[in-house]
Amino acid sequence: MKTMKPFQIILLGTFAFLIVLGLILFSNFGGFGSSSAKIGNVTIWGTLPQNNMQNVINALQAGSQTYAGVSYVQKSESTFDIDLAQAIAGGNGPDLILVSQEELATEQDKLSVIPFSTISERTYLNTYLPIDELFLASTGTYGVPFTVDPLVLYYNRTTLTSAGIVSPPSSWEAVTSLSEQLTKSSAGTVSQSTIPFGVYDNVENARAVVSLLLLQAGNPITGVDSTGAHAHLDDGGATNGAVPPAQSALSFYTQFADPIHTVYTWNRAIPSARQAFLSGSLVFYPGFASELPALKAANPNLDFDMTAIPQPQTSTKKVTFGKAYAFSVPKASKNAAGAVSVAFALADPTLGPATSQALFMAPATRSSLAPASNDRYAPVFYPQALIAQGWLSPSPATTDRIFSTMISSITSGRSAIGQALDAANQAINAAI
Repeated sequence: MKTMKPFQIILLGTFAFLIVLGLILFSNFGGFGSSSAKIGNVTIWGTLPQNNMQNVINALQAGSQTYAGVSYVQKSESTFDIDLAQAIAGGNGPDLILVSQEELATEQDKLSVIPFSTISERTYLNTYLPIDELFLASTGTYGVPFTVDPLVLYYNRTTLTSAGIVSPPSSWEAVTSLSEQLTKSSAGTVSQSTIPFGVYDNVENARAVVSLLLLQAGNPITGVDSTGAHAHLDDGGATNGAVPPAQSALSFYTQFADPIHTVYTWNRAIPSARQAFLSGSLVFYPGFASELPALKAANPNLDFDMTAIPQPQTSTKKVTFGKAYAFSVPKASKNAAGAVSVAFALADPTLGPATSQALFMAPATRSSLAPASNDRYAPVFYPQALIAQGWLSPSPATTDRIFSTMISSITSGRSAIGQALDAANQAINAAI
């Protein structure tokens, strides 16, 4: 064996020192580009149910103990923004948050942009559903898409069968034609309603339904330019004297609460749309796919099913409303690299089945939208996730106040539809 010369020993020693130094620096690097296998502790905050999210995390940890330090904390939707701001101010905020596009505009100034060097724009567009493009910025994305909860139509099978109706309606025109047949009322009291449209405060998913009708009519509600998001409710969008799309959508919605209209079926005296459906006195209930297990548990004897949300008969483009959930990294995260690694791991297509089973939502990845052949409901709501749309809104509570005022001003006669839209447009702009 040859004896190494002094300069060889010095050279090898230098290489060894540089390798060790590089490993130390790499393992402590907190940037998004790190590919280190070290994940560490990652705390996630979100508003989705604790047990359901824990099931998804358990599936991730079962595949690799690398993610043993991942935990999830459920927060109230009504106080999420305040809780997050206070935690960040106190230096103990989460490493990762799970938000929908409904919270994005409110939380955006607290979030880091995951750059296109981590996931290219082309890869993002090819991988995730169209609704997830709401999280994109000019230099990257504010979130790693996780799941989509689309709006569907639940219906009472017994009521339709008894009325001789073979299948649920696929268009809103069909809903209006069925309303006269299915609604039962006497002396102004409605004992059986067709659909909970017309008023706002006693309709659980009114924010989603009003958004749906506006989007289906072709009104984007808000748009984004170089200065940020802006409301577009007052956009004309109509030609040759036609009714503007937003006005047409609100006219359709509010007619169901007008006692002098033939489709009258809903009013403020009815306690709750969801309770009416569960009691059997409401035929159609627009709800999110994720509501399925709760509806089943609340009334096991109710014979109901789900179908795709109806579309305007003359429309060539199918649209439903959806909540797109994504993992976002707060600027104050103490473990940004680990957080991003966890986000991509939880959004991986291999976890798609576990995600959909735990949350009753659709995976956000295009390649995962292939439901199991023995699944009764996924073949309905998976395709709805593909056509789901949303908009960058103020916080859900603020949007509810704006929409509720808009609808009540129309139904009470205080404002014409155009005036109500103008007022809502100004309120959204002020809130954003």
